[in-house]
Amino acid sequence: MTVTDFLLWESTNGLLLIPAVIALVMLTRLIRGRPVFTERDWRFSIGEARGKLVSLHFWLRFAALWFTVVLIGLADGYVPLLYGLALLVGTLVVTALVVLLLGKKVSR
Repeated sequence: MTVTDFLLWESTNGLLLIPAVIALVMLTRLIRGRPVFTERDWRFSIGEARGKLVSLHFWLRFAALWFTVVLIGLADGYVPLLYGLALLVGTLVVTALVVLLLGKKVSR
């Protein structure tokens, strides 16, 4: 077993153990009669308050952004591939630069 095989094996085990440990913690809380998923857990895992994520505005915005990403992905991945690998790589680089520049402006 090489070092690469060992690292791949351990990272796979770690990724598979994360949901198992979370389920074990939730089961322990359920058995003890405590709330299974508290507001503090929600903020830690999601980053926002629960009420903010349940709103219609959030889900409409999420759906619009998801649709935009899918369209850009199709246009960016499928169409240039028909004309060659160089054009595909070029469009991916241009898209990455645009996302980085717009991401800084939008996140402010």
